[in-house]
Amino acid sequence: MQEKIPQRGALVNTIADLLTIDKNAVYRRLRGEVNFTFVEVATIAIKLGISLDNIVGNITLENRPLQMTMAKHVNPTDADYRMFNNYTYLLSSIKDQPDTLLLEATNTLSNAIYYDYDNVTRLHVFSWYLGNNDGTDALYHEVTVPEQMRDMQKKCSEYTRHIKNTQYVWDRRMFDRIVENIKFWVRMRFIKEEDVLLIKNDFLEMLDYLEKLAVRGKYEETGNEVSIYISELLLETSYTTIKSQNLYYSQFKTFFLNSNISLDEDVYNKMSKWIFGLQRKATLISVSGEKIRSEFFNTQRKIIHTL
Repeated sequence: MQEKIPQRGALVNTIADLLTIDKNAVYRRLRGEVNFTFVEVATIAIKLGISLDNIVGNITLENRPLQMTMAKHVNPTDADYRMFNNYTYLLSSIKDQPDTLLLEATNTLSNAIYYDYDNVTRLHVFSWYLGNNDGTDALYHEVTVPEQMRDMQKKCSEYTRHIKNTQYVWDRRMFDRIVENIKFWVRMRFIKEEDVLLIKNDFLEMLDYLEKLAVRGKYEETGNEVSIYISELLLETSYTTIKSQNLYYSQFKTFFLNSNISLDEDVYNKMSKWIFGLQRKATLISVSGEKIRSEFFNTQRKIIHTL
């Protein structure tokens, strides 16, 4: 805990808030006069990004612990909100730290990008719901994202822009996949034509934003650096790592919106090394590569216009 929050006063205040106990009770625990309960340990570990497996030595060179997030995005419970809030809390806790780094290699849109667009966010939740509704047909216009969840999603997007250095590797075919899925769902009458138009407009607005982002190489909102690479290699899923002063976070997507997560430093090193390797085989389109950048975004617009 002291590695995460070196300042004693800030650590005491944080623990008091997390456990809803007074500061004297916190000091007794920190001095060893009173033991933390298991629930208290678990609460602190989740909020501060501490791996209990690492602490108790439940790892080997060949095996590292993973957590799988299984939050529901439709009709979420309090537990689902707490699970999602853990990630936004993690992002908010590092947003003012120097030298933070986010690496992402993805075959679909980053949630930190599409969370700003209501119809695209709804599309991703709808896609997740189709595979998690026990075979019951779902219609796009019937799937809604609660306002509380949307607020948390937008905070996630906002906090991500505070990371000092973000580096994306995009699979060149990611918009092709998304559009082909939409066309299939329209043929199956899961999505109405009028809803397709709303989704299409959101995608076109997003592409305008992303192209400006690539030209500047910085988030306009925060001035933090962004590098965008286009990969010709097939990416089978999405990989994300985040590093700060006391955090090594690794994530890879499963079941569309769910993720496997590790807080292990060795896992971070392996995954970030792999993403850097992808960068060396990809084409940088942010700031430099103007001709390739223009061709890429014009191609994506043509793909979206086929909807």
